[in-house]
Amino acid sequence: MALTSMVKVLEECRISPPAGSVSTTSLPLTFFDLIFLKIPPVQRLFFFEFNHPKTHFMTTILPNIKHSLSLALQPFYPLAGHITWPQESDIPEILYTDGDSICLTVAESDNDFYHLSGNHPRDANEFYPLVPNFEQIQSSDKLVPILALKITLFPDKGLCIGVTINHIAADGRTSNQFMKTWASISRLHGHGHNTSLPTELTQPLYDRTIINHPKEIEQIRLDILAKVRATKNASTFSAAPLVPVSAGSVRATFVMGRSDVIKLKQWILTRLHNEKQIPAQLHLSTFVVTCAYVWVCLVKARIGNKYVANVSETEDQKEYFAFAMDCRDQLSPPVPVTYFGNCLGFCMATSNRKDLIQEDGIATAAELLGKTIQIARDPATVWELMARRFSNIFSIDLQCVVSIAGSPKLNVYKTDFGWGKPNKVEVISIEGTGAISISEHTKEEGALEVGLVRNKKEMDAFSSLFLNHINSLPKM
Repeated sequence: MALTSMVKVLEECRISPPAGSVSTTSLPLTFFDLIFLKIPPVQRLFFFEFNHPKTHFMTTILPNIKHSLSLALQPFYPLAGHITWPQESDIPEILYTDGDSICLTVAESDNDFYHLSGNHPRDANEFYPLVPNFEQIQSSDKLVPILALKITLFPDKGLCIGVTINHIAADGRTSNQFMKTWASISRLHGHGHNTSLPTELTQPLYDRTIINHPKEIEQIRLDILAKVRATKNASTFSAAPLVPVSAGSVRATFVMGRSDVIKLKQWILTRLHNEKQIPAQLHLSTFVVTCAYVWVCLVKARIGNKYVANVSETEDQKEYFAFAMDCRDQLSPPVPVTYFGNCLGFCMATSNRKDLIQEDGIATAAELLGKTIQIARDPATVWELMARRFSNIFSIDLQCVVSIAGSPKLNVYKTDFGWGKPNKVEVISIEGTGAISISEHTKEEGALEVGLVRNKKEMDAFSSLFLNHINSLPKM
């Protein structure tokens, strides 16, 4: 079946905040926003079980979804606006004008809902019909949309809410707060949400002056603007949209269960103790253990049989593991959790490949990741690390970088519109970056989900390593 025939569009509409509720407003982009100038939009799919026919959805559910979306956009009004760079301004900005709106597409699919919302390997291109796209805007001001939504009904089986959001405007915390606001208002059918919802869901903070850049960061910001300004009349800051991946790419989700985490922690501690390498304050969280295990499995899957043969050929090859850290509480003064926008610091652990593929590779990876997080948590080093990351980012071999999209702290599985929490959440945009996604598990407390897209050969190798490596670890 052709991809385009999987989904039938039922309706396309525009949703605005309530008329007259928000006046024309502009927000300048900060250093944290400018980092994402050329990063593709974040695309996420929420799959919900929904055992109702199409008539019930169209007459009862959809009107409530639209109404609650409009109410949710009132406090999060920048999402209905655009990113632009006025001729008279030195920096790009988010501009909201009264009446601005987002595109909401409503569709129907006869595809297998449970197949798409499973964990097993699936053709990565099967998901694209569920992803909303930004409309093309013809304007001399180069207006760039921020948010697009698509709701696809699988009659009598489920719903999929697709989200495409421009990372220039919002990080994971901000976009997640918006989704939970929309879901909560929907669950309450638009009644009493102003008094019953927590402040972080109803009162985003838009004060840009709360973030104070040191001089060295300000210079980096100016350098970024200078480079972008040179192409201001061309692509400006509109990242290329994601396109279907090459044939043969598959998407799968792997679960790091709580018992596996406990076993790995014990094994890592024992190995480090035997080598007398346990740091005074070893940071060995579930996140660290999972990332260490996945990092080693991914490197081995990528290089194939080389890791069991002569590793001297690549012993000096560097491998990198990169992830973002919310640094709202690391800045001085701390930035409230309600801050709207991007406020992410970037962490990167570096290792020689030979150290990762050796017998103690997972312990080595865990120690490196733990140290990286501890250093990044020091408020005194936040800006120094940011400056260092951007000074050498272009010298890194991106094929040797594993990066993360999402975070278990976002609690995406607590997004409830009134018909229960999602039974699956997929980050589609990792297909264009080679990243992996990490989130809390939909059911098991203390477990994590790891999503990735790879060619079938590499996915098969990773799957074998991930599922069997824990049981084959050398004895402690």
